[in-house]
Amino acid sequence: MSKKFILLTVIIAIICSYVTTWAEPDISSPSAILIDSKTGRVLYEKESDVKRFPASTTKIMTAILCIELGNLNDVVTVGTNVTQIERGSSQIYLIPGEQITLEQLLYAMMLESANDAAIAIAEHISGSVEEFVKLMNKRARELGAYNTNFVNPHGLHDDNHVTTARDLAIIARHAMTLPKFREVVRTVNYTIPETNKQPERNYITNSNKLIWKIDKTYSYEYAIGIKTGYTTKAKNNLVAAAAKDNMELISVVMNENSSNSSSNMYTNTIKLFEYGFNKYSNKKLLTENQIVTTITIPKTEEKLNLLASKDFDLTISEDEIPNIETSLDIVDSIEKPIHKGQILGYISYSLEGNIIDKIPLLAAEELLLPEKKSNSILSWLLKLFLAYIIWRIIVVYSHYIKKKRKKRKEAPILFMNRKRGRIW
Repeated sequence: MSKKFILLTVIIAIICSYVTTWAEPDISSPSAILIDSKTGRVLYEKESDVKRFPASTTKIMTAILCIELGNLNDVVTVGTNVTQIERGSSQIYLIPGEQITLEQLLYAMMLESANDAAIAIAEHISGSVEEFVKLMNKRARELGAYNTNFVNPHGLHDDNHVTTARDLAIIARHAMTLPKFREVVRTVNYTIPETNKQPERNYITNSNKLIWKIDKTYSYEYAIGIKTGYTTKAKNNLVAAAAKDNMELISVVMNENSSNSSSNMYTNTIKLFEYGFNKYSNKKLLTENQIVTTITIPKTEEKLNLLASKDFDLTISEDEIPNIETSLDIVDSIEKPIHKGQILGYISYSLEGNIIDKIPLLAAEELLLPEKKSNSILSWLLKLFLAYIIWRIIVVYSHYIKKKRKKRKEAPILFMNRKRGRIW
């Protein structure tokens, strides 16, 4: 075998390996998406805007509202509506009148996927499921999930209860900014202490097998959450997050209905993460307080540095780096006084014509107006009056000194007549 043939074989192997690493994953799920958690940038998508049934991934939004609006130390008295949850669905079999903390309900809902816990949370936060659902849809719109319509807080099937892979990624991205949410969704096991109605529940286990530590059939070492979901009509759904090399990715797979759909839900998710971590890397483009540009204050010769308001990292592939475009947008009319930290412009980063992020630029120091000389008549009159008063004081004092000196000169010399004891 010639050396040239061996060399050619090695080169071909390297090229094949390179292509495999960079090739988009083959995902069996009808809908899927992979995004960068920091910027929300889409790294992969497949039918990500098709409306589908979310099943228990709905509970991500319920958890957001629970954390944002509730006090997790509150003791919740369970209402009667929890008994309306269909038997056989995921639940911890709450009993009306049972007292349990809001935090314990949150763990039960997100780990055990307890539908009755979702009902109890909704009623505690808003007074009723109907009012809570209004909050869910309002919050979805605020986050930019415009193709989502929630009908309940748990995800049990309703033909009008729909979302998309993109919307679920948007909602999950916000959820992962909440420290308590992150803590909950990466917890494998949890115990609810004895309540006034039931003994200790020590069986609460996260349904997301990506983070399991003992049974590692579907575990993924970089996984950090988030939530599974299944109903007969929704099929298998999984919203997941993973972190590696200062990168954090969020994936969504929906409506997985293959012959081994439960398994494929996980393998598809892992494929997405591996694709993301292999093709992309984290690049730091800005550091907080870094000088981005220097401007001249109009009508003056004064210079002012503008600083980046925050760190900015971008998850990007090597071939995309040359295509990053930056633009500066400085405030049109800049006048003193300028306060330190005042927003005076923005730096934008774009790729393929899409703005990735827009970072405010802050004044590095304070520039105040020069003290103005007052030319008002009142001011001049006041100065004249003060000058007159000072002059009068000087004149009076001068007269007093002269008079005192004159008296000393004119004072008589007194002699003592020692013989007669007189002064004359």
